[in-house]
Amino acid sequence: MIQITGDGLTIEKVVDVARNNKKVELHPDAINRINKCRAMLEEKIEAKEIMYGVNTGIGEFSEV
Repeated sequence: MIQITGDGLTIEKVVDVARNNKKVELHPDAINRINKCRAMLEEKIEAKEIMYGVNTGIGEFSEV
């Protein structure tokens, strides 16, 4: 099992997943950081803050 923590992902681990069907799981600390980030994004979206690539287009579509 390869645990995704946010640090230490190596090419060998990626190859192990891609070629050897190694299972992957998120470390609880990574899940906590993801949840905090989502909550922050939801607050900013609710406040109608403009965030490039989140509630705008990307590149030439950023003004759309």
